[in-house]
Amino acid sequence: MNRSKKLVKYGVKWIWQIVALLLVVCTFFPELVQLAYTKLLFKWGSMGLRIITGWIPFSIGEYLYLFLLILLIYNIISSLYKLKYQFKSPIFTTNIWYIVSKKGSVIFVIFELIWGLNYQQITPAREFNLQVPNSYTERQMDSMSLSLINQLNNTRSIISDSQLKAVKADGLIKQTIKHYGSISQQYPFLTYLHPNVKWAQLPRLGDYIGYLAFYQPITGEAIVRADLPILTLPFTISHEIAHQLGYASETEANFIAYVVALNSKDPLFEYAMQLQLFTYSQEAQLFMIAKSGNFKKWEAVVKRNKALISPKVLSDRQFIRAFFSARQNQRIPGSEKLYDQFLIWNKQASGINSYNDVLLWALAYQKKSA
Repeated sequence: MNRSKKLVKYGVKWIWQIVALLLVVCTFFPELVQLAYTKLLFKWGSMGLRIITGWIPFSIGEYLYLFLLILLIYNIISSLYKLKYQFKSPIFTTNIWYIVSKKGSVIFVIFELIWGLNYQQITPAREFNLQVPNSYTERQMDSMSLSLINQLNNTRSIISDSQLKAVKADGLIKQTIKHYGSISQQYPFLTYLHPNVKWAQLPRLGDYIGYLAFYQPITGEAIVRADLPILTLPFTISHEIAHQLGYASETEANFIAYVVALNSKDPLFEYAMQLQLFTYSQEAQLFMIAKSGNFKKWEAVVKRNKALISPKVLSDRQFIRAFFSARQNQRIPGSEKLYDQFLIWNKQASGINSYNDVLLWALAYQKKSA
């Protein structure tokens, strides 16, 4: 009986590792991943999760993550405790690698099946019929920044201060869902059924870990911090819904949010998107100028842009910057580096800077629309 149990235990271990190997092989076939996983298994599975958890009036994803973190820490301590008497024995190294490989393969398989394989699918460039460039020039970023400054000034001029103050966070979720409904008529693959966007229950936790919002693949919830500046919410909510549709890459989720805002004909959503893209384009240009060592040009560009931006836009940008500046020292050391490495492991070579790569997609989309 004991021998049978050992054989079953040994067999289960190898099943997990074989499945893990098969999933690694799948990464070499992105089109198959998109058809069989993203457009089929993930699409219907995540929709089912949204239906199941959607009726709950608050987000449960954060509490579930905390529970899993406690469980993981407990398992690590428990495993080390069981091995303490073998520490000086040669069998210790064998057992520690056995535990790491076993638990590691289980975590890897579960992660890939509930979410991770989405990173391995082909990009949406084909669906949008785009030729996305691999890089941009400083001149292109300068041109984009100037264009966005003009757009920002014009859009802000038609949004009164009273309108802005009247905007409610809950209403933005409904508006985002409405805009996804409109754009799905042009791009059916952006159809968003059974919405499930909720406000974070532990927003302050985001100050320590460094998140504004996230998709919870175990519950199917898109969880957003309601304490964010109101002008960051339209883009952020659109970004998280894109994750719910299977766009795992931060670049691609940002691009979907960009397209939704651009086609919404909603001044508030367009303005929020323009603020975000201008931040990216100006930072990209200034970074390239700084790398060249031409700091006089760097100062001249900053001074010129500031002079061109209307006072109201400047005020909005300063308010957003102040919100994040007040929290930048609260982040747990290493959390940003850990997330950066996570993105790199999942085919986003630029790491945290992958968010900025939406500029390449915006250039391609603008070229197609011209």
